[in-house]
Amino acid sequence: MKGFFIKSYNGFVFLIWIMLVCLFLFQYITQVSFPEAILFSISVFLPTSLLTFYLSNNLLPKAIRNKNMNRFIIQFIIITLLTGVIHLITFTTFEKLEEIKVFETTELMRTRYPLIVEYMLTLPAIVVINLGFCGIRFYFEHSKLQEEHLKTQLQILQNQINPHFMFNVLNHIYILMQKDVELSSHLLVKYSEILRYQLYNGKREFSTLGEEIQFLKDVIDVEKMRWGKELNIDCKWSIENSEKEIQPLILFTLIENAFKHVSRSISETGYINIVFEQQGDSLYMEVENSKSTQQVKKKDSSGLGLKNAKERLKILYPNKHKLQIKETEQIYIIQLNITL
Repeated sequence: MKGFFIKSYNGFVFLIWIMLVCLFLFQYITQVSFPEAILFSISVFLPTSLLTFYLSNNLLPKAIRNKNMNRFIIQFIIITLLTGVIHLITFTTFEKLEEIKVFETTELMRTRYPLIVEYMLTLPAIVVINLGFCGIRFYFEHSKLQEEHLKTQLQILQNQINPHFMFNVLNHIYILMQKDVELSSHLLVKYSEILRYQLYNGKREFSTLGEEIQFLKDVIDVEKMRWGKELNIDCKWSIENSEKEIQPLILFTLIENAFKHVSRSISETGYINIVFEQQGDSLYMEVENSKSTQQVKKKDSSGLGLKNAKERLKILYPNKHKLQIKETEQIYIIQLNITL
């Protein structure tokens, strides 16, 4: 919603001004001649809109950036008072124009109070208009700052995805090259496809579900080549629409976490079970891995990847996801539901 507001801000403000002019015009068009109503509306709203625009679109953002709201308050008061003076001059000018018979004489343009009282009566409406447009601009600036902060935060989290998996694969390729050149070459080609996806699709706002699943399958194939018979890997994919859009690399950490912590040793064969289902806008993914009875938890890897995944899900799918983690002494299960 905020993203849409940021993109359509100028159109939104323009629409409000059109509505205000129309309401003002309809109020006067029944009481004065049509040419006078048009000219009076332009004379009132043209300077008002220019001053309000300068106040809300120039002075307010500058005050927010410089953190100098006290100065802006003074500027707000000055521009409000100046607008009131312009309104009073416009009103008295049209009163004189009626007196000299340029326009038909009406009761609407008659001053009933002293000029200072008339001036004070115009100020509340001007204050409301200026406050309204400054409020809209303030919300816009706040939304824009939030979006920029989220983009920066996402970029930091995104940059944390690659290193661990990358170093493990490259190290394995280096060792494998001394034993099996053909397999290491095949592994390197497969990994280049993974890296290409991370580098290019990772920068996009969305990827298709088909692209993301193929990326995950490539990751799993690389891990299968790395660990061979030490792991049993079972995957079930059920995809209704591969053209559905999803945030890229949002699921990678869940699979990486399973391969990182699964049990594997000479005495025991570990396993990883992956279930992926997509139907309509509903996506469900479950990743289960065995835990070694001899596994010692490392202090430097205590859920950093999952913490990263949780933060990204909060940013990218607020109120549209549910992440559950179930853990026993033998198994570790991650279940993720996303509304696309």
